[in-house]
Amino acid sequence: MTPFLRSAAPLFGALALLTLAACVMQPAEPPPPPEPEPGPPTMDIWTAAAEGNIAELKANQHAGTDLDRQNPELQITPLTLAIVSSQLEAARWLLDNGANVNGLNGDGSTALNAAAFLGQAEGAKLLIDAGVDTSIRSYEGAGAEDLARLDWQTTEYIASMLQLPVDRATVEAGRAEIIAMITGSPSASASGGGWEVLAAAIINGDDAGAKAALGAGANPDAPDPNTGGTPLILAAFMGEIEIAKMLLAAGANINATNNDGANALTVAELDWETTEYIASLFQLPLTDPEGMKKGKAAIAKMLRAKM
Repeated sequence: MTPFLRSAAPLFGALALLTLAACVMQPAEPPPPPEPEPGPPTMDIWTAAAEGNIAELKANQHAGTDLDRQNPELQITPLTLAIVSSQLEAARWLLDNGANVNGLNGDGSTALNAAAFLGQAEGAKLLIDAGVDTSIRSYEGAGAEDLARLDWQTTEYIASMLQLPVDRATVEAGRAEIIAMITGSPSASASGGGWEVLAAAIINGDDAGAKAALGAGANPDAPDPNTGGTPLILAAFMGEIEIAKMLLAAGANINATNNDGANALTVAELDWETTEYIASLFQLPLTDPEGMKKGKAAIAKMLRAKM
């Protein structure tokens, strides 16, 4: 140690002690004021859940309301109501404050079943991330995956009975995501299924989604359980040329027919009036008629060259 450092050591030591003393003597920050207790609820817990009113959920909890209590008329839990109403913050609050993610509705279903029926993928993800049991079935034997695969005619009928607005493209796209979450694969089934995922991609013009599904093992010839049509037939009808190319590259059968005996070329060559009629019948979106017409013509030309 140099003479300077030797002579300065006591000074450094004193400075260190002064610094330490200053830190110790500094008053601690006061704790934040306690959150005021909520007042009595002004609405029931089910209305609060359906409207996403967190303050009223807190008031109901403070008043001792059971967070899993079924609505006496609808026989569904607050969590299910929050999910059905797309009130994800309310659903998250319920889960964070002790609501049972596997809480049963009156028919033995869970909130996941409701999300699957309506194709509410974000709600389903919230529930799955919270550890919901995806194998739970209602008393009638329907599981979440079964409801996600329900045909559209039955879906529309049930939704109208419950007075729930549903959009086919949105519901089916969401259901495809939910099936992938439940099964762990976008192919939608271990046996080489994949109609739901591929159909959703085609209807929404989602080239990336179709590519991902095929890459994960979706069957390019997976039939529609209602019409018997294949993804290639649907792509030809919708004029989705890029997806049609992907399906053919994946080995799709050009000659496969639907229950009416029509193949992909048949539907690609349908006149526009018939196309519009069928699209309205099945509630398929026609957002870009000119692009669709060009796509159908290109697919018809491509298929004729391969036959």
